[in-house]
Amino acid sequence: MKRILIFIFLSFASAFACSPDMVDMGKFCIDRYEAPNQPGQKPFVAQTATDGEEWCQAHAKRLCRESEWLFACEGTEKRKYPYGQKYLPRGCNDQKAWRVPNWSLIQKVPSPIGQTEVARLNQAEASGDFLECATPEGVYDLGGNVSEWVAKTEPHTSAFAHVMMGCYWSGCYANNRGKELSICRGTNAGHSGVRGEFRTYEAGFRCCKDQ
Repeated sequence: MKRILIFIFLSFASAFACSPDMVDMGKFCIDRYEAPNQPGQKPFVAQTATDGEEWCQAHAKRLCRESEWLFACEGTEKRKYPYGQKYLPRGCNDQKAWRVPNWSLIQKVPSPIGQTEVARLNQAEASGDFLECATPEGVYDLGGNVSEWVAKTEPHTSAFAHVMMGCYWSGCYANNRGKELSICRGTNAGHSGVRGEFRTYEAGFRCCKDQ
């Protein structure tokens, strides 16, 4: 009887290995939405990779790895876009007009003058507002809204420990929006900084967790 109860308990725990605000990807859980992982709330912007690492750690999670983010976006069927193989115009928040940033002001965040510049540039929408911008598993906004810091696991020309994945509100890296290249594999490897200290206005993150 004791063994049966243990088996039932382990089966129940396994079924709920990921909290409701995360999606079960097999060996890991990933946040449904960009941090702060709250539907109806706008994601964080102007984050550094270090900001993401510290925030995730404070919430008993970790910054997603590049390989995990890519798997969540592509799935086992190797999707080009989080929602499928064909680009959906206006499916994600990735078509806003680009605004010219003042980089020197952005680097002054969290000072008021830096925050004002970021607010001027910020065109993110509330998490979950773009219902089509989701994977079949229920991970939202991998293809738009804010770009996301991840821990680098794939070969890149830069030596930085982090890269940004996905698109943001004004398009995708490598100019691949709506082209033959995959949005899921759109990557910016040139910004992190040696210690993950570089701050860019369109960058956010989401967290992952081992099962």
